[in-house]
Amino acid sequence: MATEFTEALDTRKKRLIVWLSGLFIGLLLLLTLASNTLLTLHLPKVRTELGREGALVTTWSGTARLMPRQHIDLSNKGEWSISEVHVKEGDYVAKGQTLITYENPAAEQEILDVQAGLAGQRLTLVDLQDEYIEAVQNDDEMQVRRSKRVMERAQLAIDVQERKVRTMQSEASVRRRIVAPFDGVVTQVNATPQLPSGIGGPDISLMNTQQGYQFEIIIPEALGRKLRTEEKMNVEIEHEGTRVPVDGIITEIRPMTGADVGTSFQDGSRGNANQMASSKRVVVKVQHPNIQANDLVSVELSQSEETDGGMLVLNQAIHQEGKNSYVLVIEERSGPLGNTFIVRKAPVQLGGTNGQETLVLQGVYMKDRIIVESSEPLTEGQRVRS
Repeated sequence: MATEFTEALDTRKKRLIVWLSGLFIGLLLLLTLASNTLLTLHLPKVRTELGREGALVTTWSGTARLMPRQHIDLSNKGEWSISEVHVKEGDYVAKGQTLITYENPAAEQEILDVQAGLAGQRLTLVDLQDEYIEAVQNDDEMQVRRSKRVMERAQLAIDVQERKVRTMQSEASVRRRIVAPFDGVVTQVNATPQLPSGIGGPDISLMNTQQGYQFEIIIPEALGRKLRTEEKMNVEIEHEGTRVPVDGIITEIRPMTGADVGTSFQDGSRGNANQMASSKRVVVKVQHPNIQANDLVSVELSQSEETDGGMLVLNQAIHQEGKNSYVLVIEERSGPLGNTFIVRKAPVQLGGTNGQETLVLQGVYMKDRIIVESSEPLTEGQRVRS
């Protein structure tokens, strides 16, 4: 009887030990899982993307202001005062039409004085001719030769004065008025009657309507190198609240210079100095009856580049280390307590970019989970949660 009681007691002890051991092991597992979960919650949070196949499409848009292709400023080059202004801003004028007339009493008086001097020289020549005739009649050979030389010198002086008068009259005729050198539109009038010419800038500015309009716009190098002169460029021009589609013709393409970079941050142009320096300045001419100077021009360009075995990755996933580029990818590893995610640095070779995506030629594969965003800076080998 005592033996059976002892055995029963031992059995109960063993069961209790087994139960306590199981409870202890379970508690250890629970604490381990809880601590692992807490640790995971404190790991950096990342967002990943897979690379994608497809063409690299680059789009760009910009704006500029329309300007006349030929625009000239006109003023009187002499010290002449404005007599009358015959046109106003916005007037259409024909070639040869008088725009402004001028006056210069001093210049006109000078012409009269020179003409009077010339008349006196002609009278003097008549007297010399009389002396010559008298010498011939008196058969005074010496006086004849002397009179002849004096008359020749007088005639030379008269010829000089006649040329001077003709030149002064021609200059006065030219300076007396400004005429339109071509059919055009008056864009600015600074001339004021009774005031000297050029006192407030050019007296008049004129635009050639036959030559049409043009605009200059700065285009990124990647798109600019595809363009050619004499090619068409589809643009839209905003005129009096209406968008007018127009075919432009590229007339000039040139690289940006240092001076251009400092002065060419026009409407629609964005970027730093380095980006501007690698851009192209493109001049486009347009002609349409329903447009005018200073209208807003909108340009949109697009080009597609095949990936050729590469893949497209978001720009924010690309990192630089000196001259080398790399991306961070997640490497999944299995463990007794579940899978862990480890950061791995992958050096890559890059192709072109469109500002949002970059073509990666080598270094990663389509199945790689590429980190594009993280809650804190990452290092290679670091654990993360996704």
